[in-house]
Amino acid sequence: MTKKHCLAALAHFKQCDPIMFMLLSHCLTTANAFRLPKPAKPEAYFEEIVNAIIGQQISTKAANAVRSRVHALLKTITPNSIKTTPAITLRGCGLSPQKLSYLKQNALLWPTVPYYDFVQLPDEAIIAELTKLYGVGRWTAEMFCIFTLARPDVFSYGDLGLKQSLYQYYNYRPHYIRKINSTIESWSPYRSLAALVLWQARDTGFVLP
Repeated sequence: MTKKHCLAALAHFKQCDPIMFMLLSHCLTTANAFRLPKPAKPEAYFEEIVNAIIGQQISTKAANAVRSRVHALLKTITPNSIKTTPAITLRGCGLSPQKLSYLKQNALLWPTVPYYDFVQLPDEAIIAELTKLYGVGRWTAEMFCIFTLARPDVFSYGDLGLKQSLYQYYNYRPHYIRKINSTIESWSPYRSLAALVLWQARDTGFVLP
């Protein structure tokens, strides 16, 4: 995603959704403007999956602490470094037995993942491949597509923060399923950017005029 991408999205939203147009306009002009994701190199994909699993179901502070210990221990996070490091040593970094099991099993599975093909695969095919891994559900795979691959048109329908933003800015209710889906579909092919905007606007307490 680039500034040019944002400007194209702004023109699109101006035509199809005045609320999203205002939200994106705000995010582009605020001092706390969000950072646009940049695609990572394939060699970094496994590390991103490891980081995502570490962060599941614990606070951001706790996740950062565990990640820091794992990074300090392994120096470079690869399938081989996970496989060859004794489980008891990794446990000392603060990993739960369940997460440790996921990482060990994924280190063995990773060579079967066609990750070098991700750049040319459609989003759903990538999500299907990633959810074959242990501890990787659809939400984690969608976040990977948005933040690691910088895919432009991914929206996580199950993300609680996005749902709350839709309720707040569009005055929708949970049972407005058809309206919600129609609104989200109208943002295509810029749904990833729309998701970033909704997270940013809500996190900064932006109020529509």
